[in-house]
Amino acid sequence: MSKPYELTATEAIRLIQNRELSISEWVSSCFSRIKEKENVVKAWIYLDEENAIKKARELDNTNNSNLLGIPFGIKDIIDASDVPSGLGTPFYENNIPARDAASVAVAKESGCVFMGKTVSTELGHRAPGLTTNPHNKNHTPGGSSSGSAAAVSALMAPICFGTQTTGSVIRPAAYCGVIGYKPTYGDFDKSGILPNSPSIDTLGLISRSVEDISLFRSILLEEKLVEPKRINLKKLRIGFVKTPHWNKTDISTQNKLESFIETLRLEKFDITDLNIDKLISKADKLHVDVSGYEFKRSISYERFNHYNELSDILRNGRLSDGYQVTNELYKKAIKEVQVLKNDIDTVFNNIDLIITPSAPGEALKGIEYTGSALFNTTWSLCGNPCITIPLFRGDQNLPIGCQLVTKFGSDNQLLDYAKSLFELYLK
Repeated sequence: MSKPYELTATEAIRLIQNRELSISEWVSSCFSRIKEKENVVKAWIYLDEENAIKKARELDNTNNSNLLGIPFGIKDIIDASDVPSGLGTPFYENNIPARDAASVAVAKESGCVFMGKTVSTELGHRAPGLTTNPHNKNHTPGGSSSGSAAAVSALMAPICFGTQTTGSVIRPAAYCGVIGYKPTYGDFDKSGILPNSPSIDTLGLISRSVEDISLFRSILLEEKLVEPKRINLKKLRIGFVKTPHWNKTDISTQNKLESFIETLRLEKFDITDLNIDKLISKADKLHVDVSGYEFKRSISYERFNHYNELSDILRNGRLSDGYQVTNELYKKAIKEVQVLKNDIDTVFNNIDLIITPSAPGEALKGIEYTGSALFNTTWSLCGNPCITIPLFRGDQNLPIGCQLVTKFGSDNQLLDYAKSLFELYLK
């Protein structure tokens, strides 16, 4: 058997049900791994080891097989009761919520074991924390869900929560070589999560297997598990979308993706070079206006009471964008977003799946900048489900993700496609 911390949630649960592994052994192994790697990776801002081990032992002594015992971490802008929510800032170190975020409460009720809080960028924006990329400590893990992606990649936890307003689940997952999933907007409840842009913000999941994503999706929806199935991908209509930002993608990523698409074509996949550049450019502009306006309002307390403690990148970034947008312009932008969503929905009348870059390339050198979300904006703004799977390695031997996107509401199909493509390509 692999060391317990190496197991995916699905693998570990199978062993637990066969009495070949206990939940406490699994959880203890994850904390041992944290002690081994955290000094370099710096994925966690708070660890709740004592209570996690206690909870795991309690679960071992129950006869309820529905209590899964999955150890999980959450991004620091997500509340957990009686533990600090620093929100990625130094001035909230004593902020201790009395209640769990809805997603955390549901996970705990399912018997999942809360491990602690992972590092977030400042207020979920772009100023990075101390987290490094587990594949190379001199490179960024991405943001803003940096700690969650790094913790999963470093085998510290099988699954962690992240959030996405632009590319904050997909990009760090791609940089860290793990699976990042942003569901259809509204699928997962967001109460107890610091808002950035409420009409766009989405709770997402980061793991090392598509099966784990499906399992935790069922937990958070409080519905029966829909296991991802292997399907015949040759029956799909696939659109390859380079986007208008293709020239900002590094050569290694371009070559890997184009070679991959050519391989699929040679194997008789139905691939169309899909040009939706006008829609993506429109989304880019609308995202700036909508997210800026909403972010300025969401962090009103911080800008009035902690302005001088905020980073330059936040003050000169989305917050600055927000000051440029009046209420009248915002309402106009929201109307245009509705038209854009309909236009994107129409694209999927003739396409089952879009393949597109997850990020412009491998993780950037240095941890001062978390990277660009150019390839994520449209899908965040329009609420489409998307997932990144780690298919390639670049010239620097760092992971490169491949982003898959489906029609609004087609999450189960997306997970089927991801499982099938992942298994096919890695065979």
